[in-house]
Amino acid sequence: MRYALAASLVLHLLVLWLGALRVLTKDTHSVLLATLHKPSLLATKAAPSMPPHAVPPAPTPKPAAPTRASSSLERPKPDSVPQTLVLPADPVLKSAPDSAGTAAAIPAPTPALATGSISDALVTEASASGEAADGLRGYRLAVATQARRFKRYPSQAMASGWEGSADIRVEVGSDGRPRAVTVARSSGREMLDRAALVMIDAGALRARLPDSLRGKAFAVVLPVVFNLEAE
Repeated sequence: MRYALAASLVLHLLVLWLGALRVLTKDTHSVLLATLHKPSLLATKAAPSMPPHAVPPAPTPKPAAPTRASSSLERPKPDSVPQTLVLPADPVLKSAPDSAGTAAAIPAPTPALATGSISDALVTEASASGEAADGLRGYRLAVATQARRFKRYPSQAMASGWEGSADIRVEVGSDGRPRAVTVARSSGREMLDRAALVMIDAGALRARLPDSLRGKAFAVVLPVVFNLEAE
């Protein structure tokens, strides 16, 4: 009897278990089918996408306005411009061609300085005698030797074919210094006369004074010849 009750109880439990299993199986299938249902049109309609936030473009930099020059950079006023003092050029001595054959104008002889050391009567070659005459000849030779170093034939005179001879007078004071160098006889060309004056003056400043003429005032005349063939 006990065995029959136990067997009956087991069978009932088995039946209940199977029934519960079927119920669970049905519920599971319904859940799975519910998840596979096609969604409705309203559910599937996607929400309108929001447009991306528009980023305003960066402003284009404007070209920098040209800066005005500083007021300190002002144009110099006419009064501030340095003025250059133009000095007149030294007069140029020109020798005009002597078409008429007359001698060019010669400047007046330089007067000898009037000092107490100069004798009123100059010793000249015409009035000298003895040692004085020898001293004058020696002085003339000394002046001519020194003057040759300074002889310059003017280029314009050479180009023009000018020739001539000028006599230059040298007056020396009793102190032994040349007092005046003048033209005693013109060459006929002022340019040649001036070249002769420069030549003899430079020679007289460098010539040695003979002992026989010391303390005496005297004068000598030296000829200067300009010859194109000799150049």
